[in-house]
Amino acid sequence: MSGATRRALVVAGLLAAGNAIALIAQAWAIGSALADVVVRGVPAVEIGDRLVVLAVAVIARALLSWATESVSARAAAGAKEELRALLLDSALRRGPEWIGRRGPAELTALATRGLDALDAYFTKYLPALVTAAIVPPLVGAWILWSDWVSALVVVLTVPLIPLFAWLVGRFTEQRIARATDSEHRLSARLLELIRALPVLTAFGRARAQREVVRRVSEEHRRSTVATLRIAFLSALVLELFSSLAVAMVAVGIGLRLVAGDLDLTTGLLVLVLAPECYLPLRAVGAAHHASEDGVEAVRRVDEIVSAPEEKGFAITGSPDDAPGVLRVSGLRVRRRDAFVPDGLSFTARPGTVVRLAIGDVGPSGSGKSTTLSVLLGFTRPDSGTVTCGGTTPDVAEWRRRVAWVPQHPTFTGGTARDELLVATADQPDLAEHLDEALGEAFAGHLRDRRIDELSAGERQRVAVARALLRLRGSATFLLLDEPTAHLDAASAQHVDAAIERAAASGATVVLASHRPTGDGAEVEISAPTVEAQAEEAATGRGRLRDLISLRMLAGAGLGALSLLSGLALTAVSAWLIARASQQPPILTLSVAVVGVRTFALSRAALRYVERLVTHDAAFRTAGDLRERLWSGLVRRGPVRTAGLRRGEGVARLVDDVDKVRDLIPRVLLPPLIAFAVLVAAVVVQALVLPEAGLVLAAALVVASVATPAAAVIAERRASDAVAEGRRVVAARVLALLDGAAELLAFGAHTGRRAELAAADTRLAARARRAAFGTGAATAVHTLLIGAAVLGSAHLAAIAVAEGRLAPELAPLLGLVPLAAAEAVALLAPAAQQWRSMRTAHDRIAPLLTSQDAQATPTRTGGEIELVDADISWPDGEPVLTGVDLNVPAGSHVAVVGPSGAGKSTLLALLLGFMPASRGLARVPERVAWCPQDPQLVTTTIRENLRLAAPRASDAELAEALDAAALTGWDLDTPVGSGGTELSGGEAQRLALARALLADADLVLLDEPTAHLDAETADALLTRLRTDLRDRTVVHVTHRITETAGADLVLRVDGGTVSAVTTADVS
Repeated sequence: MSGATRRALVVAGLLAAGNAIALIAQAWAIGSALADVVVRGVPAVEIGDRLVVLAVAVIARALLSWATESVSARAAAGAKEELRALLLDSALRRGPEWIGRRGPAELTALATRGLDALDAYFTKYLPALVTAAIVPPLVGAWILWSDWVSALVVVLTVPLIPLFAWLVGRFTEQRIARATDSEHRLSARLLELIRALPVLTAFGRARAQREVVRRVSEEHRRSTVATLRIAFLSALVLELFSSLAVAMVAVGIGLRLVAGDLDLTTGLLVLVLAPECYLPLRAVGAAHHASEDGVEAVRRVDEIVSAPEEKGFAITGSPDDAPGVLRVSGLRVRRRDAFVPDGLSFTARPGTVVRLAIGDVGPSGSGKSTTLSVLLGFTRPDSGTVTCGGTTPDVAEWRRRVAWVPQHPTFTGGTARDELLVATADQPDLAEHLDEALGEAFAGHLRDRRIDELSAGERQRVAVARALLRLRGSATFLLLDEPTAHLDAASAQHVDAAIERAAASGATVVLASHRPTGDGAEVEISAPTVEAQAEEAATGRGRLRDLISLRMLAGAGLGALSLLSGLALTAVSAWLIARASQQPPILTLSVAVVGVRTFALSRAALRYVERLVTHDAAFRTAGDLRERLWSGLVRRGPVRTAGLRRGEGVARLVDDVDKVRDLIPRVLLPPLIAFAVLVAAVVVQALVLPEAGLVLAAALVVASVATPAAAVIAERRASDAVAEGRRVVAARVLALLDGAAELLAFGAHTGRRAELAAADTRLAARARRAAFGTGAATAVHTLLIGAAVLGSAHLAAIAVAEGRLAPELAPLLGLVPLAAAEAVALLAPAAQQWRSMRTAHDRIAPLLTSQDAQATPTRTGGEIELVDADISWPDGEPVLTGVDLNVPAGSHVAVVGPSGAGKSTLLALLLGFMPASRGLARVPERVAWCPQDPQLVTTTIRENLRLAAPRASDAELAEALDAAALTGWDLDTPVGSGGTELSGGEAQRLALARALLADADLVLLDEPTAHLDAETADALLTRLRTDLRDRTVVHVTHRITETAGADLVLRVDGGTVSAVTTADVS
């Protein structure tokens, strides 16, 4: 238990005790005053002293409620900061491989949205829990002192409520956990589909996924509602026992009043206090459901933090070797039931380059990247040793001496210059060498460019520049994983030359590469990059009527009937007791006795059915929103939704749907329910005494406006104070986890972690300051309802004294406002959450309503025809101009050109993602695509392959894998988040196998051999020429040798596309 939680418990306990005393004083004042009015018909002036006590008690309760919620909100801020720190520190200690397996996005959601759900735990559940532990015993003790018979009913029934709730909770615990996991899987599935939109569109499978979204949403709805039928039984138990117990107390008091065994003052006091013994328990039940997300988040954080961590560091010192010598002996690491590498041994010395690209080490998937992961301290080997010359270093000291270029570099944002400065976090000041390092990596012109605007090849060059800059500091070991995989020949030659110069300067170089230096060099100047103008998330106004269904309105009706049953229970009980004090014939009370019991049962049953109906309606609405969201994304196409698929855009689209679903029952229904109940309360009050009806109407109107207004003002003050801080913290958490490998390798994680901790501390401080107004709505609500009770009691005394009101109706006027308070209490939370629901709905509304489909080129059977075509990204300048191209069906075309020249733009047109901005463009209808980035989804190999051919048999899948040189792979093997469980070459070949499965006229291959060794690449291309001989093939490559045998070679450069010969390329 955190310190913030302990302090909150102590303070909440003291405040709850004060609230119990105020409750007893309030009940005594009401009971004593109304009893005198009923029994003696005293005028209002004679109960003035009791009304003063009532007013003081109401004010005290308002202040205590305000203080309780304010203290709890302050505690929530501190607890979230503590738990977030524990989670992130544990994740960084476990390393990037563990983070990759868990998924950076999933961990970020847990550390931000998950822990933010603790607000409900601290502000609702924790105070309710403390109140339930303190108020019922104190109030029950007063009831026992006043009327032991009623106390006996309370004592016998109160313990049954938590007992049955515990039994139901135990029964549903696993079901709720499964439902939570199912919800996470559903959100993750939609995230994966959005990220895979380009591939799905290319294979013509995008529109068909709407049915997948519908089916998965419907399955989730059915399983969740089935779980809720059981889970809501705990709330049913609370409602049923509390309502029946109050009914039993009321009937018992009435019968003893008839017999003359009890006075009316005591009877009314017990009637007012009895519900307060059960109300805290009901509040705990309601708050428990509201806080389940937060509790589940804490459980998951604890599960991570408490799990054992791998200890030790695999690299040891060797006093016999000179500094800079690196020895690997018998290295074995288990991956997917095999050892890769399996017994690797080599020695690297200063001034030399060790290439992990020969013998058993060379082929794709043989463990080269894993070997570098071991050398970086990210992976512990199953056997073998790694030693370095000199004494044994600790992990931070070792990484300070290492410069690393990963196969798929990750960046934390900003410009190329910013990235290089991040990479020297554990080095001396190297700012003066920054331009020199960029120049060596052939990336000088990228210095002030934003990283997210760069092509894959340009990003690779920035990654190389980072490593070269570290070599100018304390680093002496250079580890490179396919540093030239996506580079054109000119850039690759520059990078290779820089690596040789680094070795000549004394660096120890370990290079994982499939190609020797200068292989197939295509010498040319790197072209400037022209980026797509990615569409960002649009905003608009969502239509509320789209969120309200007949089923939802039926749920509102059931909710109103439930609260009306509670109102009737209070009114009939008050009349029953007052009439019984006049000792009439018992038969005259029989109808009231039956009514009390009926209303007690119906209140609980109607509430249970209402919750099921409204939640079912909310899940149906969410399923409809997901379907429409997917259709909207498909209509816009991959190019125009590029901005939405990156970073927070994807998570926001998914989270917004979930938020709308969760908030519909909490925001849209309460006003409808409250309106019906409050009108009924005023009508009842007015029928009994018109002026009392006016007082109640005025109090309820003011409360219905002032309570939500106070809640909104406090919430907006808090939200405005923390909203920007939450965005900053969420972005930094994602950047920290997403870039954990590079940040750890560069020693930059400590600085980034400190920056995040400082931002989190500022966020917590703002939240604590904003917490002062958190309980304002509850205080206003308590004051206004108290004023209504006070005014009604005063008017009742006057009317009875004047003979205008039957005495037995006076208690009804005093207690009906208390019953109406529950309906008013629904409005403040609804108002607080209105803006959140509205904002989330507005963000997705443009995608739900947009009818403008992305224009596409004219389709053909298999030939490609471009006539004087200009090609540009949406709202951008033309990247390629005046393109004339005629490719007959069945031709094999090779496309070459420098990085950033427009090859991706040409492919986007051929894929049908966008039309020509001018001229004629005719491309095949059926297209298969093997992208440069494999774009794998986090599932099995089988499901990734079936993105292209959903009806393919296992035999056909195995045949495609064999054609892609992945013979014998288990189709049920998971690929990890984005393919992290596969090597770069394996992921590329899996994407190729997927393309081969598609029934397509045109096959687009974007550097399919970039991560493959030469032998595997040659064999693969030979096989492809045979398997694809009857299809039109467009093969983008940077390697001259791969253009051999092409029917046509196209060179993309300088904004033009021209036909060249292989000799021209050379």
